[in-house]
Amino acid sequence: MSSDLPSLIGRLVKEAIDHPELYNSKNLHSLVMEGVERVLIEKALEHTGGNKRKAAQVLGINRNTLSNKIKKYQLKTEK
Repeated sequence: MSSDLPSLIGRLVKEAIDHPELYNSKNLHSLVMEGVERVLIEKALEHTGGNKRKAAQVLGINRNTLSNKIKKYQLKTEK
């Protein structure tokens, strides 16, 4: 996934408009926010070498919350 945020948002908006059936009940705001959140988590994990405790600290969230989001987005971690 690209880390270029404007490009990511543009793709999500285009997909949601062109293929609303793919997103069921998700509104555009939720779609964009999840895309941004995923990129933030990926970058925090990359920056911390996969250390969830440090990544959670950088993001300002609880480590358990981070673990749940990693599962939600099916992200791979190094540790």
